Amino acid sequence: MKRYLVLLCLALPLLGHAQSLKQQDILGKGHFNAGVSVGQGYRGTYPTTTFTSPHIQYFITNGWSLAIEGRYVSSNIYPQSVDKPDYRLWSGGVSTRYYFLRGKRLATFVHLGTYHGQSTLRMKSDAPATESRAWQTEVGLGAHYRVAKRWSVEAMVGRSGLKSTPTNSYFLLTPDDFNRWQVSIGINYQLR
Repeated sequence: MKRYLVLLCLALPLLGHAQSLKQQDILGKGHFNAGVSVGQGYRGTYPTTTFTSPHIQYFITNGWSLAIEGRYVSSNIYPQSVDKPDYRLWSGGVSTRYYFLRGKRLATFVHLGTYHGQSTLRMKSDAPATESRAWQTEVGLGAHYRVAKRWSVEAMVGRSGLKSTPTNSYFLLTPDDFNRWQVSIGINYQLR
């Protein structure tokens, strides 16, 4: 057992170096990617939100990127009620990713992002909407797969939290359902 452990310790740095060299063409320093992700947020076993997030991503070093993202979130928060509420959030923000275990086509990454925007919450179709300023944070773990020289697809699972501050007099707060688990899939194209 000790021999295998020593062999693993000796081989690990070589394996990591070989993997990092194979994805330089798409995850390398100075590259720009443009893409879009779509996903759902969940409370328990049922979906509470859907979102779309376009982004521009820049690699500041091999395997580490910064991105500017837009985000549109919509929801029917209480599907069991007769008058379904309506929630919309338009936001923008920044995120960072670190890609590790980079193979020839497959890499895994950790994601951290924060977004700020404007939301509206309407509990009934004829009721006035509560408008709010909203901060959303997101932490995730995902997989990136290169399908062609410039094209890649990704999948991510993460945790998202939302904090709202009402800006009008209706003062209806966003429910805790928005501190939720979420999954997304996306597609990216390397611009340069």
